[in-house]
Amino acid sequence: MEIVTTSACAVLFPGQGGYYGGALRSLQHEHPEVRAVFEEIDTAARPLLGRTPSIELLDGKVRSLDEWLEYSPELLQLAIYGTSVATYRVLRRFGVRADALVGHSLGEIAALVSAGGFSVSQGAEIVCHRSLALADADLPAGYMTALGADTPTAERLLGILGDEASAVAVENHAGQTIVSGPATTLDTVGELAGVLRISAVRLKSPYPFHSPMLEGAARQLADRIRHIRPAQLQTPVFSPIVGRWYAPEDDLTAILASHLVRRVRFADAIRDLRRNGAAVFVEGGAQDTLSRIVRSILDDSDVVTVAPLLPGTDEPQALRDAVGRLAEAGVADATAPPVADINALRRALLPHLETSDFERFWAVRGSRVLALVRDELSSLPQNGTSPAHRDAPQERAAHGNNRAAVLEELIGIYAEALEYPREVFEEDTDLEAELGVDSVKQTELLARVSDRYGLPPRPPEFRMAQYNTLGRIADLVRPADHDLDLAASA
Repeated sequence: MEIVTTSACAVLFPGQGGYYGGALRSLQHEHPEVRAVFEEIDTAARPLLGRTPSIELLDGKVRSLDEWLEYSPELLQLAIYGTSVATYRVLRRFGVRADALVGHSLGEIAALVSAGGFSVSQGAEIVCHRSLALADADLPAGYMTALGADTPTAERLLGILGDEASAVAVENHAGQTIVSGPATTLDTVGELAGVLRISAVRLKSPYPFHSPMLEGAARQLADRIRHIRPAQLQTPVFSPIVGRWYAPEDDLTAILASHLVRRVRFADAIRDLRRNGAAVFVEGGAQDTLSRIVRSILDDSDVVTVAPLLPGTDEPQALRDAVGRLAEAGVADATAPPVADINALRRALLPHLETSDFERFWAVRGSRVLALVRDELSSLPQNGTSPAHRDAPQERAAHGNNRAAVLEELIGIYAEALEYPREVFEEDTDLEAELGVDSVKQTELLARVSDRYGLPPRPPEFRMAQYNTLGRIADLVRPADHDLDLAASA
């Protein structure tokens, strides 16, 4: 099936890990679609879970991914689902035109809802029943692990152990395969991987998805959701699990239930989409995990990847910047801010233009104008001192007076370079012992960080082993609090 002749756009909906604490909270104030989506989710969640997701996720305490896994895995699944559906709704209002929708694991539910196959509340009902079926299954301990290896290598590792309850769960790309199964088996897989110098990272997932362990839960889920009737899809949906486009005759609820035990062949799906014309890939949810995976699968300079919702950013502005890139790629109509704002911009910048002409200009060039303004602001002399004469401590303070922001940026740098999901990086995660990053790679990455933040040359007594976590590297970038206090009082 050929989706379009040129500049085809595929929107990708993430699965586990496609969320961060506080996602959509600032976006909801400018875009009523966000609150509307979660209010529809409430109608399904209240009778099934006895919870009100809109209050807890948009108004309640901000929790990290780890905290949500501990506090309520069920609400976390709804958070991932709702964030994806709401993000796509907002993108659509900005004129983003999708030629294909693709879900990664749990993300297939959001993809089918966004394509019109289910209503938002029906999709939320499926997500709730999915969580309840898994909780009722009384599963033995199990989890998922990301191996820094291709699929044949991962299959050989599992074959050595001969455990039929374990399986390759996800084929992301040649350098990353996810395995899933009983904890005892995956513990041994991790030990074998260490001996073979293959990275093995335990994922933050509440269950060992896409493994035979979930066969009972899959049968129960099929029974729970068989009453939900889908509608005809309005946008084509490609399934990395089924390995093809969904067809009108498909029993969507039965297929969704079977997802719990079937493999996700994401790399094959992306290659198929590229062969069929897809040139723009948009992350239809939080984080940039799928965008980075696409770049690892497709060594193609003509491919554009855009992730509009990232932690540590100004969400409304980041969204407008993302839509600006999509407008330049030819798959969006505008990056337009609210009407009152765009008229103010027109009067300040180009008052001789008609509003419609300025809107067309802003749709294509707005993101570049904003980037230029930010660059000029960053080079503005401070306190009468030119940028060229600022010393290194002052520059580090300018870059890093918010340690949390520095840490989030470091996570992005290391996640992209190592091709790991952002969620595996915590402040105290040991880069070598836990993630298998050798000292040579650590030195290379620290050099990249030094260039990024303008750090001074390292003294002779510097020891790489002292900076084995992102928390310690963040402390290197950001002056210690007492240093800042002394500077302030000087």
